[in-house]
Amino acid sequence: MRKTQSWFVLLILLVIAVILSFGLGPTGFSLSDLRIPLEVRLPRIILGIFAGGILGLVGASLQGLLQNPLVDPYTLGIASGASLGAVIGYLFGRVGVLTVPVFSFIGALTTMFLVYNLARVRGKITKISLVLAGVILSFLFSGIVMLLMVLTRKPLTEIIYLLMGRLNIVFTNESLISFIIIFILSIPVMIYLFSKWRSLNVLSMSDEVAESLGVETQKLTRNIFVASSFLIALTVSFTGAISFIGLCVPHIIRLIYGPDHYKVLPFSFLLGASLLIFTDLIARSIAPIELPLSVITALFGVPFFIYLLKKKL
Repeated sequence: MRKTQSWFVLLILLVIAVILSFGLGPTGFSLSDLRIPLEVRLPRIILGIFAGGILGLVGASLQGLLQNPLVDPYTLGIASGASLGAVIGYLFGRVGVLTVPVFSFIGALTTMFLVYNLARVRGKITKISLVLAGVILSFLFSGIVMLLMVLTRKPLTEIIYLLMGRLNIVFTNESLISFIIIFILSIPVMIYLFSKWRSLNVLSMSDEVAESLGVETQKLTRNIFVASSFLIALTVSFTGAISFIGLCVPHIIRLIYGPDHYKVLPFSFLLGASLLIFTDLIARSIAPIELPLSVITALFGVPFFIYLLKKKL
């Protein structure tokens, strides 16, 4: 009964977020004119569920895998690589509908390859080396992005939104088809991460215990890293880099429902989707111009982590 109630509460929260996002906006809502809600707000809602759910799920998977509460989807450098690819596509490519997403995806996959190979020490990949390799490349790519922003003379507004996240994408037939393909590709990868809840529970005891119980920790680390990187590459290629969702959501779920990954993984997906939709609603409502999403997530995420820090010390 308690499990059913948990699902029900999170589903209701998601439904509320969808209804509010669909009905609220500068132009209001009227049943006689549904053009704006259907053409502008509905795509944002779909993107919010897709990106927020993936960020929450990947954050929970990586924190469980690496046993590090400060790990999020961007700690491993994938988002920085995707952002660099997006900026290169915007600055130097022929700006078309798919130019930025394609360059962003290539940047993320390249970063995944580099992180994986840098983290390999004597034929093995350790949790520490994986995080360190990700952090090193993240700083490197962030520096290159800043350099490109300074050296080029193109308007920086679009780059800022690429680096800090947005859902204000206008779908054309071409981009809609590419998004549908990306969505279909993401489903089996997400199912794979959901299926590893038992291994992540065992891994929480220690690597040695997990190995003794038959969990191949090296293989699990490699597979979850690749799956997570692939999902983040898909997400950032459309929405840009959105901070704190993947970091905060798993913490909130564990505080409420406990550490069992059978609950943490799917519940993080639902809560991540809801929070990103709420964030988007705030970002397009509180200022004369639409704010980047990471501005809003940081305003809420930083106080939350200060609370956790004070509570545990």
